[in-house]
This record gives sequence, structure tokens and C-alpha cells, in this order.
Amino acid sequence: MAQLPLPSLPSPRTAPAVLRAPRQALRGRGWLLAVLGGLWMIEGRVLSRGAAYSSSPGGHHAHLVVWVAGLLVAACVLPWAQLAARAAAAVAVSWAATGYLLVAGQHVPAWGITESAALLVLLGVVAWRTPVRTAVPLGTGLAVGVLAAPVRDAEALSATVVAYALVVAVVTAAGLCLRHRDVERARAVAAAREAERLELAGELHDFVAHHVAAMTLLAKATGSLARDERVAASLRDIQEAGDEAMTSARRLLKVLQQDQARRGPLPGLERTAELVDGFREGHPGARVTLSVEPGFDAGLAPELAASVHRIVGEGLANADRHSPDASAVEVTLRRSGERLFVSVRDDGDPAHTSGPRAPQDGGGLGLVGIAERADAIGGSLTAGPVAGGGWEVLAVLPVRQ
Repeated sequence: MAQLPLPSLPSPRTAPAVLRAPRQALRGRGWLLAVLGGLWMIEGRVLSRGAAYSSSPGGHHAHLVVWVAGLLVAACVLPWAQLAARAAAAVAVSWAATGYLLVAGQHVPAWGITESAALLVLLGVVAWRTPVRTAVPLGTGLAVGVLAAPVRDAEALSATVVAYALVVAVVTAAGLCLRHRDVERARAVAAAREAERLELAGELHDFVAHHVAAMTLLAKATGSLARDERVAASLRDIQEAGDEAMTSARRLLKVLQQDQARRGPLPGLERTAELVDGFREGHPGARVTLSVEPGFDAGLAPELAASVHRIVGEGLANADRHSPDASAVEVTLRRSGERLFVSVRDDGDPAHTSGPRAPQDGGGLGLVGIAERADAIGGSLTAGPVAGGGWEVLAVLPVRQ
């Protein structure tokens, strides 16, 4: 069997944690602020020209109010405080500007495009991420602020107000759709974690059942040979306690898994090799290799071998879903002291895969499940791009818990 280079421990830069928040959000906010800044500068130019030709004595003052309000509301997009506080500040600034212009009778043909755009951004984010009790009043205030912008112009058409209302409705609906998606995603992640816990509980039951049954049989056999009645009585107590423990464990496991199909025996390393062989047959154009370090399975507990099998299977499934054109897939199992390293690595381009790989980006829930399994047995799991290209799923598991 060909030996592959052993993977090194991933750094946070090269292999981000499976449940880490995506960094793309920061770049997206930068683009948004750049757009708002450019819009504010263009609007300032338009307002200054309008003020120069305004016949109203307070025209310059009114245009300045609109321009400054746009800057202040756009600043509320920046993360200088909690979202609810920033949204409330934006509502206060927008309403104050509109109220001042209406009371002063200064109707400005330029309604405040930067202000309206920033209010719409905040409206969408508030509908998406804030609690319902906070989202309803803040969302209403932001929507009214957007709809009030055309009212600053006495000559604004009713169709313009209707268009603004449609935009508000679309942004609100988009935010609510994102909220619904996140709620469903959270439920799916919780279900995947619970399913993995139940599966691991069943595997532990099978492992413990084997040893407790052996203990009770040994106690029974030894008790029949013991000449001292006190020793024989103690051994009978041990046997009865073992039988009761097994009965309780079976009863509890039956309750936990009453809706699940009957499980098969715990898979070992030979079943892991079968997984790799099956993947190789399904990808004849790729170089699929399995490298098992000598002594990897020495004294390996059955439930730990089952966890290795599960992690390798999900790593191969992840490569199949998101990097079907990979030319090489490497499965490496190695042992260092009291730790096991299980690696599934492909040479696919993370930036040009067929879909998002990490659970938080909307991909499958398999990585969530095996991350829960690794954590439950005292290990850890990372998944992400690695130096030199490609993607790696790497689990580090303790030999003894």
C-alpha cells in the first residue's frame, strides 16, 4: 500500500473550524459602505447644484440638512453599537430631518437617496437578525422613514410613493426569508447533532454491553467455584448488578432510538477500507489512496473504530458532493501517542467547487454530525482549504477518553 505524506496539524488560517462564521461578511460590508459613500458624495454634488439655483431663502439650509442626514444614517450601518441601537438612531435622524423640513416648509427635490438606501439596508438586516419584539417597532420606524422621503418634495408624484412602498415591501420580504432560512437551518443542525448523539449512544451501548456481559459471566463462573460463602455472595451481587445495568441500558436505548431503524454491528477498520474501495470504483478517473500507519488500530476500542469509519465516510461524501472533478483523494490514518489523526484530503479547488462545503454556508449537515461526534468523544474536527491547494477534513481523536 502506498504511503502518503502525513498531514500536519491545521492552523486557523488554513483550516477554519467547521462552525466558524464566514469572513466574507466583512468584505460584503466593506463593499456596501463603499457604495453608500460614493452615493453620498454624488448626492452632495447634486444638492449643492440645486441649492445654487434655489429661489427659496432657506434652500441652502434645507439641502445641507438632507446631506448631513444621509451621512448620519449611513454611519448607522457601521458596527459601532448593537444593531437595534443603530437602527433606532437612524430612525431618529431620518424622522427629525423630515419633520424639520416639513415644519420649515422647505421641500427639497432631492429626497435623500443615501439616507433611503441606508434605511433600506438597516430594514433588511433588522427583519433578518433582530428578535421579533424588536424587529416589529424598528422595522416600522425604518419603513416610515423611507416612505417619508418623497413627502419632502411637494411636487412628488403618488406613483413615486407607491414605488418606494414596493421597494420597502421587497426588502422586508427578503429579510424575513433570510430569517426563515436561518431558523430552518438551526433546526436542521440541531436534528443532525441529536441524530449523531443517538448513533454514538448506540455504539457505546454495544461496546459496554460486550464488556459487562463478560464481567457477569466471569462473576457467575467464579462464584460457582468459590468455597467461601461470603465471596460467592459478593460475586452473585456483582452478577445481578451487571444484569440490571444491562437491562436498564437496553431499556434506555430503546426509548432513545424507538423511531430509528435497527442498527447493524459496529463497523471496524476493514469496513473503512471497503468505503475507500467503493469510492475508488465510483471515481475511476481519480487517484484514490488509503494510507494506514502501522499500529494505528492497536488496542483501538470498537466505538472509536466506528467513529473513524463514520468520519472517513463523511469526508469521502463531502469530496464527492463538492469536488467531483478532483484528480486525487487521499485518506490517511495515523497515530501519534495517545491521539488519532483521520484525514480525508482532495485536490479540488475550494473556490470552484460545485457548492458550499461548510455547514454554515448552506451545505450538507454531514460535517455537523461528525463534528458533534468528535466533540462527544473528546476530539475535534476541522474542515477547510489547505496550503498548496485542495480541501481537507481532519479529525483528531483521543485513543483513551
